Amino acid sequence: MKQFRFSLSFLILSSLSFILVLTWILLSLISFKTAENDLLQQKNDKARLLLASFTALAPADLTALESSPAGTLARRLAAESEFVGLTVVGREGARLYVLGKEEPEGGMLAKTLAAGVESFRFPEGRGTLCRYAPIVHGGKIAGAASLELSLRGEKRLLAQSRHLFLAYCVLDFLLLLAAGSLLLSRFIVVPVRKLLLATEKICRGDFGHRATVPGGREIAELAESFNLMVDALRAKQEEAERHVESLERSNRELQKAREETLRSEKLASVGLLAAGTAHEIGTPLTAIMGYAGLLRDELADDAEKSDYLRRIQGDAERIDRIVRDLLDFARPSPGNLEPFDAAALVVATVEMLERQGALKGVACAVRVDDGLPFIEADRNQLQQVIINLLLNARDAMPGGGTLEVNARSGRFSPPVAPEDSPCRVFGRRKDDFNGAFHTPFAMEEDSVPCVLIEVADTGCGIPPESLGRIFDPFFTSKEPGKGTGLGLAISARIVDSFGGRITVSSSVGQGTTFVVWLPLEASSHQG
Repeated sequence: MKQFRFSLSFLILSSLSFILVLTWILLSLISFKTAENDLLQQKNDKARLLLASFTALAPADLTALESSPAGTLARRLAAESEFVGLTVVGREGARLYVLGKEEPEGGMLAKTLAAGVESFRFPEGRGTLCRYAPIVHGGKIAGAASLELSLRGEKRLLAQSRHLFLAYCVLDFLLLLAAGSLLLSRFIVVPVRKLLLATEKICRGDFGHRATVPGGREIAELAESFNLMVDALRAKQEEAERHVESLERSNRELQKAREETLRSEKLASVGLLAAGTAHEIGTPLTAIMGYAGLLRDELADDAEKSDYLRRIQGDAERIDRIVRDLLDFARPSPGNLEPFDAAALVVATVEMLERQGALKGVACAVRVDDGLPFIEADRNQLQQVIINLLLNARDAMPGGGTLEVNARSGRFSPPVAPEDSPCRVFGRRKDDFNGAFHTPFAMEEDSVPCVLIEVADTGCGIPPESLGRIFDPFFTSKEPGKGTGLGLAISARIVDSFGGRITVSSSVGQGTTFVVWLPLEASSHQG
């Protein structure tokens, strides 16, 4: 479960709000206390002036105070809403005049008579201001007076000030909150979200994205650092891709080298096997074939025994043929290179197989171009290649079919099957056209003039998983006992020795086409 977290805006605004509230509380305490002191000071000054006016108008005989101008002033003061009480005492402290509430017992008037100085106090629980002043006549203290005024007006003003201050604080808080939210969103939240979006794109592999965000210097520096990090990541990724590509290339080269090593080891094993087989089996096999022939002649009248001898002789000949194939593959002879007409050889080979009945049940069509250049190769070895291809084509059509043999001139180009075609094209070896097949004209960019011999059938075709191995020795798709897997391998070795190529294209259920590419020498003869 993802842990809940507050947004950055909320945390900043809540922190600022907390600081503002504390600041406003402190300011309100200071402001309210200052305003209260100012109001009380003003009230005290007012009470002092009123009491001073009263004592200045007081007569020398305080008993006549009621009818004096001071009495008139006192009655006018009593009509004011803030007036609470006025008390006058004589020299001995006796109360001579009281208007409104009487001065509470506290000894302040006695202290004023004794000290002869003015004073004031705020009686606890009364909400009033009491002002005291001596009454002086002729330089002597004739008595003392106290004036008590209510503080209700001041308290009302303080309460209004508190309400007004609180309203201002709330309004200021809302304005600051709105302005702060806007500024935070513009200069902090939006840039951070853009950086977050850029980070998500980087996580998806888009290292070309650049973070361009508004904001202050720190945000800009953060975006620049982010872009530098992206550049470093892109460089690391490119370096990693180069390393991976290099490793893949090395793996491919190692795989090719491994295949070549395995092929070389197999060829070496075949060579040793062929040499030993030829030495150990060749001589007794010749004797068996000879004795079987002699017995067959002597028992010509016995059909059953003659058939047995015929089978013995035929199987012995098959063993001899396998041994010779092994020798041909392991130690191919350089052959007798001479110029000759390849088209005439193709026609003659097909006619020979037809006379022998080897192509029975197959409709064979031969097409050769007129005026084909002579090629320089071994006639017998090339005929062996053609015979192998023709017999393989026949075996691929057990129920009959069409066999086309063409001989024409052209320029070498690796055959390529369309992507949407079921046909697959391979060379003598896997990855033939990537340099694994080293012949004098193995470079694809070189367009080499050649004589092409094509053998195409309408048989069952070759599965794609087998197509890349058909030129490997001992690989065969035929049933056991019907092939050694050396025919195409030997044919490829022979074509190799001519400096040519052999390729195959096949589609399952539609047929197979083999093409032998024989390069023309510069000194070729015209037929």
